[in-house]
Amino acid sequence: MRIAIFSNCYLPMVNGVVGAITLLRKGFIEAGHEVYVFAPAFDDYVDEESGVYRYRSVDLTKEVKYPVAIPFSPRIRRIIDGLELDIIHSHHPFVLGPLSHKIARRKGVPAVYTFHTQYEQYSHYIPLPRTLVNAISRHKITRFCQLVHQVTTPAESARQILIDYGVNRPIRVIPNPTNIPLEPVDGSKVREQYRLGDAKVLINVGRIAPEKNLGLLLESFELMLRQTPEPLKLMIVGDGPELPVLKQQAEQLGIGEQVVFTGMVEPSQVSNYLAAADLFVMTSKSEVKPLSQLESLAVGLPIIAVAAPGANDTIVHGENGYLVQDEREIICETVLNLLSDPERMHRFRKAARQSAERYSYPRIAAEYLEVYRETVEAYKKSRH
Repeated sequence: MRIAIFSNCYLPMVNGVVGAITLLRKGFIEAGHEVYVFAPAFDDYVDEESGVYRYRSVDLTKEVKYPVAIPFSPRIRRIIDGLELDIIHSHHPFVLGPLSHKIARRKGVPAVYTFHTQYEQYSHYIPLPRTLVNAISRHKITRFCQLVHQVTTPAESARQILIDYGVNRPIRVIPNPTNIPLEPVDGSKVREQYRLGDAKVLINVGRIAPEKNLGLLLESFELMLRQTPEPLKLMIVGDGPELPVLKQQAEQLGIGEQVVFTGMVEPSQVSNYLAAADLFVMTSKSEVKPLSQLESLAVGLPIIAVAAPGANDTIVHGENGYLVQDEREIICETVLNLLSDPERMHRFRKAARQSAERYSYPRIAAEYLEVYRETVEAYKKSRH
């Protein structure tokens, strides 16, 4: 098949949507298909891979480095006109999403949309009343879902969100993909680099932003340090607008020496950081199917997460991790109890690796290819 992917974010950005697209693209190409990616330009970044086309862009705000595409390019239009496409897949309902639908109509091919994001959790970035922004985003998402020929989403909880919005199109649940390491991942170099010694290490990987609720993680960790004599470290991997605030909070809580802020890490190195840890702890409630959780399972790292969409669809409570309330006392007690039980930790690690097999990128790419084939076939029948 010849597949066009439209996304409002792509490399070198690091987030769950970008991670999912890059692995899907890899799976499609390895299966013998042609893939073209259309995304915003990012400063002077030059793509190493072929088949990637960039629209000029502007940053969302001065404070947030998030390029927003200008959805107009005579050059790219000529390129698209010259491509023989079978299907167009958009990963956002805004900006490049509507453009992708117009192109699908012009090319006479079906359009697929994947709902990745609880946009209401990000409305604080828009300088307008939150209720207004949320109402507009729900309307736009619902309308876009009704326009395309197939809707997918990575989690059952996200499917229910769309149904609650009023989407009455069939919605297929296809999890985000992850890369399962063929060999055991060694985190010893990371432990040496950050002088972690024999401490038990908690880790969180992702964008450092208000919607990730990382302040609660710091408060929970401070309580853990007061309740156990065992050496503990917290490693927060990633970058974002909230990083200076979190560093200041760690100092105010008196835990600055026990918290490691690594900053941005190359995506190819994330598994090594995860392998250096003992537990992944997530306090965010804004996720749909967070890639960081899938990567953790892939290296055999149990997860303790606040019960919320995304985590609820990934973690099997009591088998590969725990789902907890968003209260620091409960998070603290759950983490310390699990860390103090080596036999249960071993069992959880094994279950984590086994559950990750469901999300291997060749398998997820194959599921999408089947959806593409069904959509193309149904589209052709409807036109006849």
